[in-house]
Amino acid sequence: MARFLATAALGSALAVFLAAPAPRAQTLATGAPADTFAFTTHATGLGQLTDFRFLPDGRIVLVSKTGEVRIRLTDGTLVNAGSFPVDTESEKGLLGVEVHPSFATNSTLFFYYSRSDGSGGTDLDRHRIVTLVLGTDNKIDVTKEVILVRNLRGPANHDGGALALSKDGTKLLIGVGDTGCNKSPDPPNPPGNYFGTCLTNGNGKILRINLDGTIPTDNPLSSETAVTACGTSCGAAPSGTAAPRKDIWAWGLRNPFRIWTDPVTGNLWVGDVGEGSWEEIDVMTTGGKHHGWPWREGAHGWPATKCTETVPNKGNCVDPVHEQAHASGSVTSITGGSIVDHCSWPTAFRGLYYFGDNATGKMWTVQPNGARDGVVAGSQKDFGSVGSPVSIRPGPDGALYVASLGGRLIRFAPKAPVTCDTDAGVTDTGTPGTDTGTPGTDTGTPGTDTGTPGTTDSGTVGDDAGTPADGGSGDEGGCGCSTPGGATSSGLAVLALAGLATAFVRRRR
Repeated sequence: MARFLATAALGSALAVFLAAPAPRAQTLATGAPADTFAFTTHATGLGQLTDFRFLPDGRIVLVSKTGEVRIRLTDGTLVNAGSFPVDTESEKGLLGVEVHPSFATNSTLFFYYSRSDGSGGTDLDRHRIVTLVLGTDNKIDVTKEVILVRNLRGPANHDGGALALSKDGTKLLIGVGDTGCNKSPDPPNPPGNYFGTCLTNGNGKILRINLDGTIPTDNPLSSETAVTACGTSCGAAPSGTAAPRKDIWAWGLRNPFRIWTDPVTGNLWVGDVGEGSWEEIDVMTTGGKHHGWPWREGAHGWPATKCTETVPNKGNCVDPVHEQAHASGSVTSITGGSIVDHCSWPTAFRGLYYFGDNATGKMWTVQPNGARDGVVAGSQKDFGSVGSPVSIRPGPDGALYVASLGGRLIRFAPKAPVTCDTDAGVTDTGTPGTDTGTPGTDTGTPGTDTGTPGTTDSGTVGDDAGTPADGGSGDEGGCGCSTPGGATSSGLAVLALAGLATAFVRRRR
């Protein structure tokens, strides 16, 4: 997971989870954030909360490090749904949850957890990604798990735990840590852990599977027969080649603790926890790339050409789109987040990527570039502080939810939300022949245009360029947003981040 508050001094080989300390106060950065937003505790008493997801009907699935699964009902009641047999040493435990895209019909959930020794887990087969059905009684039966992925090493820390669906909902992406053996890239000294650069094990990777656990035929190693092989331990240098692990999608990661799929572009945004000097955000537009670790931390360390030594050679190391130095004292354990596009957010805060640091509790924003495959240099700004953020997720009401390890789910929302256009881009306001949208992306069918000539539809699905009579001038996201009086609005998919309380405790070296 992220780096946790360690029990030993900086430079120790192993970090551990501690009991959650007293909660830090939530604060918003002075100026526009504090003037614009308010926060509330949406749920509390959640133990060492690690992750959460909203269900289609508004319920929330919340998971805790010690194995508990809870359901928050729409009236605020918390139901104990069940518990996994987990290894909780260091950063291990019940680490991630995701909702099946067909949940409304199959009630299926995905979980990422570290199985205990007493239940068959071993250091060579510690982490499992499984599915379970949530019953009508809001209960799960962990004895009926279906294992999708296993044989992921987990002797200590850097345990990953990230889950995200692909844009089209047909694939599950999984962030797996490199198991520890901490050591910063320090030429000419060798790395301390090579798992991220060899392709015969799943650690230090983003994995990609079909929703039933089978391997997609278009995964980047699906046709490979001989790849760089791992040594028998994290400190052993790669030796020779062997058959690949074909669920690997991207490699060269240290601890991809939280990942998020952009619903607009399909790009995967990854918060990869750094070692001694740099935290980073990676944007993956495609798989099959080496993202630097253990040769590079951030955009530093060994030459980028070191990644060409991995078989197959996929080119130079891909540097992150954003990095933060530990020297600033403000960040030591990044928690990846998401872009908030919801139409209720003021323009100045809409379309930004929100992320945090679970060690210091701080949160920031950066401005994505126009293609949403990078960030604008120098655009990072303070947003606030919130406990120990470990999961920052979209929600269905337009708010930003943050899960804090101390057991709280915190909700951030505008004090004066922008009024969202109720037409949601359903019909065009221009007469037939004036529509300039891309074929197939226009939500109005021929003959249903009701506007006068000259009012044209000029965008993809949800991009209704109607006149004020239509409720707004420029609905850009399917949510259909406008300020009162017909001002321009732009909303994408609903986003919300779930609250993080305190203490995922920072994993040191």
